[in-house]
Amino acid sequence: MKKRSVQALNPSSTTGQRCWPSTRRRRRQRKKEERKMKRLARGKAVEDRIRDFDPKQGGEYFNRFCYTDLSKFDLDKECERPYELCEALNILSVKIASSDVGFPISVYGTVIARDSIDKKCVYLFRRDRDHCQRINSEDQSLILTGPKRGLALIDDAYVEIDLKIKSQGEQDKELSKGFVEIEGIARRWLDKCIIESECLGTRLSTAEVTYGVVKDAVEATFAIEVLQGYYYGQITAWTTSIQNTLVLHDSKVAGARAGDGNRAIQLSRPVVAVYVKEKLYVKIAAQTHGKIKHRTVVFIPKVNGEDKREVYVGATQILVKVTWSIIDF
Repeated sequence: MKKRSVQALNPSSTTGQRCWPSTRRRRRQRKKEERKMKRLARGKAVEDRIRDFDPKQGGEYFNRFCYTDLSKFDLDKECERPYELCEALNILSVKIASSDVGFPISVYGTVIARDSIDKKCVYLFRRDRDHCQRINSEDQSLILTGPKRGLALIDDAYVEIDLKIKSQGEQDKELSKGFVEIEGIARRWLDKCIIESECLGTRLSTAEVTYGVVKDAVEATFAIEVLQGYYYGQITAWTTSIQNTLVLHDSKVAGARAGDGNRAIQLSRPVVAVYVKEKLYVKIAAQTHGKIKHRTVVFIPKVNGEDKREVYVGATQILVKVTWSIIDF
């Protein structure tokens, strides 16, 4: 009978470097326990750094985010997730291109946009019967008061129109009711910013929606304040390739002037979509002592952050703030 090698059975042998399976399991278990202890120590060290005391918090509390595995998570690491830009819409105008009952007409109702973000209502125009807009000709646009956020154009977008004519002494009439469809980028290719229009012929009119399709858009959100003096006038914006102006503020419509006691200028349209490689222009026209003075401010788009410009228009000092962001689709 052949004898087994003593060396092969000896766990401490340095020649074969072999060991029993139970020994290997113990080593793996020991290393696993060591890694666990180190992980717990790292987590505890982070907890100790962010543990704080404040009577307003009821005593001891964590002063930073803590609902994660702090042994692995770096609280100070900046997000490196790449952003992606999408195409967007600027609604330039909504006009009654033709009216079966002629002009002038007093119009009320709603115009709503639905985009790729959630298809929910984004109001562009909303007036009740007691606050009609008088339309004197086919060249006059509805006074738009939206959108309040950027309109993403990936799938098809829609503009719903539901307008009525206020009548004197008789029942109000439906002027326009329906929707137009704006072709999404998913069904076409865009190499530059363009202007398009869609018409809706219903009831007693043909409504025309004119819009700009903005390539690789970022969202510019405005806040404008009077730092010194008083302001009465109009503020408009446009971009390098689409120079149709968007009215951000019109004191005639707002019915009030901003000044030392009311610094914020009420903006009817605080958001503009801008091609990230173009420029954004803002023109501030002010009525001062019977004369119209104006200044134009230029902004370079960013994917995030804020820009500020202080300008004098006549004797009025104005602060224009633009907050940049991507359109999160």
